[in-house]
Amino acid sequence: MEKYYIWLLLALGEGRPEISQLLERFGTAQKAYEAFAGNTALLGAELTAKASGVSLEKAEKTLAAVTDDGTQLITWESEDYPEHLRRTENPPCVLFAKGDTSLLHKKLITMVGSRAITEYTASVIPQVIERLGNEYAIVGSLSEGCDQLICMNALKYRVPFIEILPCGLSHTYPTGSRTLRRFLLENNGLLISEFLPKTGSGQGNFLRRSRVIGGISYVTLVCQAGSESGALATAEYSSAPVFIPPHDIFRKEYSGVVNAVRNGAKLYISPASIDKAYEHAVRAESEEKNGKTQKAKYRTAPGTRSDNKNEAGKKPEEKASPEKTSGKALTEADFESAEQYELYTVIANSETAPGLEELMASTGRSAEQLAEILLDLEITGKVICTGSRYRTV
Repeated sequence: MEKYYIWLLLALGEGRPEISQLLERFGTAQKAYEAFAGNTALLGAELTAKASGVSLEKAEKTLAAVTDDGTQLITWESEDYPEHLRRTENPPCVLFAKGDTSLLHKKLITMVGSRAITEYTASVIPQVIERLGNEYAIVGSLSEGCDQLICMNALKYRVPFIEILPCGLSHTYPTGSRTLRRFLLENNGLLISEFLPKTGSGQGNFLRRSRVIGGISYVTLVCQAGSESGALATAEYSSAPVFIPPHDIFRKEYSGVVNAVRNGAKLYISPASIDKAYEHAVRAESEEKNGKTQKAKYRTAPGTRSDNKNEAGKKPEEKASPEKTSGKALTEADFESAEQYELYTVIANSETAPGLEELMASTGRSAEQLAEILLDLEITGKVICTGSRYRTV
């Protein structure tokens, strides 16, 4: 069935939203191909003309050439296709892979950063990775600066690493990354691209790569980013909780991540923060699969984290709190733990929205303990963070 996915790429073009629309409508690439063959009016005139010029025989020859060097195809129908990526807007119909595809079944965490790297960030990255543990696999790129340092530390501490390329697997990007990429494969890493092997690194491909890097994981950690950093695009494409290591808020190298915190990103305090976010995301996804909650596509358009407005120009709809849905005050029974209820009560009874230091003083708990509880309260819609201060919903 892989030849039909190659046909879609050749006929319509990599990254075209029409491909995911056809797959959602017909279920498989073969059914989409058969539907087009029986109704050429299915697509617009331009795409119809292009698709009509691509035969299934050409797709078969291309597939043979692609797989000749050991490249694997992970299609929309494959068990290895990452579920979190499948649920994004316009997901790739096929991923071309080299290396250990079993890494896609680990806990995936995206880690990115800017090209210019400060001494502080260089000291933080190895500490974060060393404490992650082998049950995680890091997703990123081999761009210069933070991204290459993340990969090198992943190799050093034997944390699996998955590189997402902005080009086909036959190309090398960036220049000079060939040795590191070879070493990555020799150490059970994984290379992934949504592009046919001979596709170059065109300008639009970097944003397409960002949507995969951001959409494939359940947690995203931005190590460093200025206001114009491309690392922010990954965070904007991510539907997952975004974490930021504490930084010097007055340095321009961190101006972008400071804004990300204002728009909802959370401070990374310890691996427990990542674990909690991952568990909540997987649980929510499982509930949707079981029909307990309504399934929704993850938003992956640039700017969705920072524009604070929806299509109608209104503020995003906040998750309703139990008070709003039940019409009664919350009791301890509405919380997963006594600690959550205690902290919620402190925030609710504060005259002004308290910050982390005020909560530490009020509760006697450490920043690490509070970070875990606050994350739980945010995810369940009982508390929101605005400008590093907390208030009940």
